[in-house]
Amino acid sequence: MFTAVASSFDEWSAIADTGFVPLRVRPPATGPSGFHGEIAGCAVDGRVGVSRIAADPCRMTRSGSVDDAPDTLFLSIQHSGALRVAQAGRVARAVAGEAVLYRSRDRLSLVCEESTSCVTVQVTGECAELGGTAVAAGLARTIPAPTPALRVLAATLGPLGRAAGDLGPVPAARMSSAVLEMLGALLGSLGGTETLPTGPVALAATMQRFVLDHLTDPGLSVDTVARRFGVSGRYVTRVFAEAGHPPPATFLREERLRRAARRLDGEHRPTIAAVAARCGFADTTTFTRAFRRRYGVTPGAWGRPGEPPTGPARGPGSPRR
Repeated sequence: MFTAVASSFDEWSAIADTGFVPLRVRPPATGPSGFHGEIAGCAVDGRVGVSRIAADPCRMTRSGSVDDAPDTLFLSIQHSGALRVAQAGRVARAVAGEAVLYRSRDRLSLVCEESTSCVTVQVTGECAELGGTAVAAGLARTIPAPTPALRVLAATLGPLGRAAGDLGPVPAARMSSAVLEMLGALLGSLGGTETLPTGPVALAATMQRFVLDHLTDPGLSVDTVARRFGVSGRYVTRVFAEAGHPPPATFLREERLRRAARRLDGEHRPTIAAVAARCGFADTTTFTRAFRRRYGVTPGAWGRPGEPPTGPARGPGSPRR
């Protein structure tokens, strides 16, 4: 794990030189001259690293190529603020939820227009296929927040960055491979040549994101997922198993019930029929039966004082009352 804090532009320049990208850091064109920056990063393995970065407004530039610096591909996913990137003759601006791609060795300009935080994944040049057309086409282009492949990757990077230091060599290598596949899928989707990731971890994550995006559809099933990805229902089940997940039908049911319990936890409780419809259940009878089997009480009794569970205890992933 690499962590560093800067309280001046010179300190941030030194941190960039040693742990990020060789850059000259200067004050913003307008605004306060004081500065604070933080970076916490770790290598998942020798191919992929993940960093959490926060910085006050500043301008970071490099006027030419740096031949002796490692050639690395960076994907910055913004959590807050706005980042403007200029490279390869293009300029892109990314705000919260959006992402932007840039390369370490070529001429580069990064401008934090306001206080900014992001998660950045960095991939070594040998693994990133930096000479490929997908990378060249993606440099300094804003990747919209709704992009499905970006949403899957973003959901993976945060937890991975926090847990990477605790992974052993074998799971770290598998996680790194999954990130590389997700990044490849993202780049392919930007160029209109979207391909499915081939590894079970990345493919299962992509399928799970599809399920979560369509939970309200009562017709959603394992067969729906299979048709979306052009495979058989048996193959979907095998992908989930190889990635270490419960069967897809179980995942779908549990996510629907978790969403229902969260809705019933609110101060202004909707009707049981409304909750069933919004969580993808075809009717209230099916919803009530599944809810009681999972949580031990009916939806109507959920959260009421003096109504102890009468069925299976809630697992560690279940919603709190």
